[in-house]
Amino acid sequence: MKPAAVARPGRAFALLQAAGFCGSLATRCLEIAVAWWVLDRTGDEALLGLVLGVGVAADVFSRGALGWVGDRFPVRRVIVSCFAGSAAVSGLLAALAFAGVHQLALVLAGVALLGVGLGVREPLLTSAVRAVVDTAAVAGAVRVRSAMASLSAFSGPVVAGALIGPLGYSAVLALSCAVVAVCAALTAVLPVPAAPARPRERRAAVGAASWAADAAAGFRAIRGVVPERRLALLAMVVDFALFPVFAVVVPALVSSHYPGRTWVLSIVESAFAVGMILGSALVVGWSNRAVGRRRTVPYGFAALGAGFVGTGAAVALTGPGAPLVFTAVASLLLVVSGAGLCMVTVNTGTVRLLATPSAFRNRMVAAASFLSGIVMPLGSLAGGVISRTSGEWLALTVLGGVICLCAGIARADRSLTRFLAMPDEELDEAYLREFPYAFGAAAAVR
Repeated sequence: MKPAAVARPGRAFALLQAAGFCGSLATRCLEIAVAWWVLDRTGDEALLGLVLGVGVAADVFSRGALGWVGDRFPVRRVIVSCFAGSAAVSGLLAALAFAGVHQLALVLAGVALLGVGLGVREPLLTSAVRAVVDTAAVAGAVRVRSAMASLSAFSGPVVAGALIGPLGYSAVLALSCAVVAVCAALTAVLPVPAAPARPRERRAAVGAASWAADAAAGFRAIRGVVPERRLALLAMVVDFALFPVFAVVVPALVSSHYPGRTWVLSIVESAFAVGMILGSALVVGWSNRAVGRRRTVPYGFAALGAGFVGTGAAVALTGPGAPLVFTAVASLLLVVSGAGLCMVTVNTGTVRLLATPSAFRNRMVAAASFLSGIVMPLGSLAGGVISRTSGEWLALTVLGGVICLCAGIARADRSLTRFLAMPDEELDEAYLREFPYAFGAAAAVR
């Protein structure tokens, strides 16, 4: 039984995207405003790291533990609740900042709650795309969402920096609260189809299940669906190698080779974000039309890794005496890397949204996001060790080479490429047909 057609899908998707973009932008501004607040009141960078670490941990772990919420309760109600809760917490933080009250326990609790709201909200905003657009429009909708997410990540620090200077962090906290409240209002009027009615006995069983069992169901589904299991492993390897590049290696490289030239760091990191925007908006569509989704994904892995390997070579060849040359070469290479990342994520995300049954869709999206997130701290540690012992250029080369290996693995995996090659119409809930044992609950309902 499939959901009824959505009335005015264009308006529904536009509202969903507006809420997602504004919410992500406000969240980025909120994070930076909290960072300025903590530094201003304590001057302790280690404490700042603790505060931000709590937020990231709450975000990552809530994706794995609470992904079931979006499958059990109405989509619109959950998204509105997340936005409303985030608005309330950010409003409280703004009130404390205006009052000159700085209680570390309250700040930590607030940041943790904001992280939980983000961890529940973001996967659901992705999985909800399938509920508000037709099957044929899912691929384009995922590209738009990816481009908007990249744009918000790129522009968030710029907007926050532009606002904090003249207004101060307290005003930015209050403004972020207002924007998130508007996002709650946008999603409150979001037209979504009614979920298929479930038998009474099934509803009772779900209501009596523990949250742990519901959370585990998403991970069991990924384990039982062969292409998703392979994708999860590849994504963990990629994020293990990707995260330390911009969190550790590139900042360390600029600090050691080009001290005092912080503009180098700003430009090369911005280049990666520009590549992601261009990749989502243009390159993915061009590549899919030219060579198909099955080939685009391995090519994306290769482009992502090759950009990092080339940046490492640029470090070794240009040396510390040519910051302009390095910046120009590295920026071009990192644009390629950013586009390559979106060639992978947009296509695999489209397949996941189409092929996963609706009863498990949000848990699959959230569980995949969780698995990627948990390896990032380990990647940072590994990147730091390689940079310290062998140099930043070698760290970039090694990490990029690891990602390039994923290209070969993805191209040789017949199970993965078979689903990537399917037309969108054939992908509709294909995982349920091919791997029914992975979705015992969904199969029982149907």
